[in-house]
Amino acid sequence: MNLEKYFEIMHLTEKLKNNTRHSWLSSGRRESVAEHCYRLTLMAYFMKDEFKDADIDKVIRMCMFHDIGEAFTGDIPTFEKKEKDSLKEEKIVENWIDELPKPYKKELHELFKEMEEQVTTEAKLYKALDRMEAVIQHNEADIRTWLPLEYELQLSYGEKEAAFSKVTEKLKEHANNDTIEKIEKAKFAGYVKEDISDAVLSDNIGIIRLVLGACFTNCYIVYNIRTNNCLIIDPADDAEKIIDNISKNGLKPQYILVTHGHTDHILALGALKEKYNIPVVISRIDAPRLLDEELINERPYVEVPYKAVYPSVLLGEGDEIWLDDIRFETMILPGHTPGSAAFKIDFKNSTGHRTDENKDTAAKYMDAENTIYQVGDSNEPDNIKGIIFTGDTMLAGGHGKTSLPGGNEEDMIKSLQRLKDIDGNYLIYPGHKEITTLKKERQ
Repeated sequence: MNLEKYFEIMHLTEKLKNNTRHSWLSSGRRESVAEHCYRLTLMAYFMKDEFKDADIDKVIRMCMFHDIGEAFTGDIPTFEKKEKDSLKEEKIVENWIDELPKPYKKELHELFKEMEEQVTTEAKLYKALDRMEAVIQHNEADIRTWLPLEYELQLSYGEKEAAFSKVTEKLKEHANNDTIEKIEKAKFAGYVKEDISDAVLSDNIGIIRLVLGACFTNCYIVYNIRTNNCLIIDPADDAEKIIDNISKNGLKPQYILVTHGHTDHILALGALKEKYNIPVVISRIDAPRLLDEELINERPYVEVPYKAVYPSVLLGEGDEIWLDDIRFETMILPGHTPGSAAFKIDFKNSTGHRTDENKDTAAKYMDAENTIYQVGDSNEPDNIKGIIFTGDTMLAGGHGKTSLPGGNEEDMIKSLQRLKDIDGNYLIYPGHKEITTLKKERQ
């Protein structure tokens, strides 16, 4: 091969270093196609003791070249790839191989044909390992990078390909065990995108929780059962899902409340403001953040740039927002941001407060939602006085970061203590993680 052609090939394959895959690494960046191929070759090499009759050198070559087409097309995740995409990639690879010198052209045409036909042990092993490498990489990544569909896909992906051998079946089983363990740990930490929850906490208060976006942010739709009027708290990054839930439940939005001006809590703000033309409510201290596009868009998970939204209502300590007969009292709790706010509902201050006939509703809801205690434990559910939407000030078992711009650890400690000093027990609806109670967070 002449040097000009040799360098042409090297320059092409450099694109595999630049082109990223859907998978993320444990370090917090996306995996390159080249990195996937490299580890796949290692997986093949370390299988030669299990497949003594197979040509492992050929399997390694399959692993090296199987994604060469992505140097031209980039990566398309399996769950998005269509037949036309596969055919286009196959044609590009075929044309590229045709331009190689004779010995390489013949060898690679035969190699790709064998991979496509999936008849030989070598081809089947390469394909099974290709699937398993993706599963292993997902298990190594932060689960907050997973899409909702990947919780099930992780367990099924590659199952068919692995079935050709007891060895690869065991490999898949081991990877699945790692997946299950990862999901269980993530549930405990509150980092799993759960199904939508709908709770009726009194005879007039209903709450829908959506877990949205790259940071698993809790967005709440609080509605008045009698009137179907609602407000949205922290419109995280999925306006379409928020709008869909409002529509299918026949709700009528009146306000958008923002607990604090961090990116993950406001990415759907512009779309919702445009859709409903309703007041945007935030503390007067954090209000400038809604206008700072550079600050909001600097976070790495922003895909559609945020556009400044002007708030309509600026709140201070003790200010109130009413949703018909439901009263939200504002608490300014600096620490996570200078103007972080919490919104507190006291059942006794709403004309539809709970009665003896409906007081068990919250207890049943909390049990169904898998919260921190079961119905009847210390009679705690019967003693709940109301609800506090705490943003990222109080989370289950802790609090939000104070390391981001505007954060202050000393202020956070004071704000947490202020919440803990509130008389009685309240349901805590935080910005992330699971719903908890004030009694639990005092412990």
